[in-house]
Amino acid sequence: MSIGLDDRPKGASSTAQSQRTSGRTLVLVGSLVAVAVMLALPVRSWLAQKAQLAELEGQIQAAQLRVADLDQQRERWQDPVYVAEQARLRLNLVQPGEMGLIVLDPHREPDVAQPDDGATETWYERLWESAQRPARQEAPGPGESTDVSGTPTDEP
Repeated sequence: MSIGLDDRPKGASSTAQSQRTSGRTLVLVGSLVAVAVMLALPVRSWLAQKAQLAELEGQIQAAQLRVADLDQQRERWQDPVYVAEQARLRLNLVQPGEMGLIVLDPHREPDVAQPDDGATETWYERLWESAQRPARQEAPGPGESTDVSGTPTDEP
């Protein structure tokens, strides 16, 4: 007796076919996962290099703009009129026969504070007084002076 394909029970063939399909599916999914894992690192490197390339292109464009600006500045400095103008503005130079004036700001605070009491004391006088005072004693305040012993006295 020969057994044909149709002689098998129907439940047994569907179970074998589903096992065979699941085995194929498992191999297919496993191979896809392996390919994805193998491509992950090169794709990641490619994306990182692409970002780095975009950053470097931005730096190149900024450098090219800077070079163009410097070229324009160099061309301006080749012009004698521009050089004379810059000498007037930056160095306060004048042409022969002209009179140069410098206007000071009237609202500007003086750089050095002027003493209000009218007593002008030179640096060596201050040094001599500080050498005569004892080290622990405080400096005399305004309107005070020291006697020979170094104690402060009030003078009107």
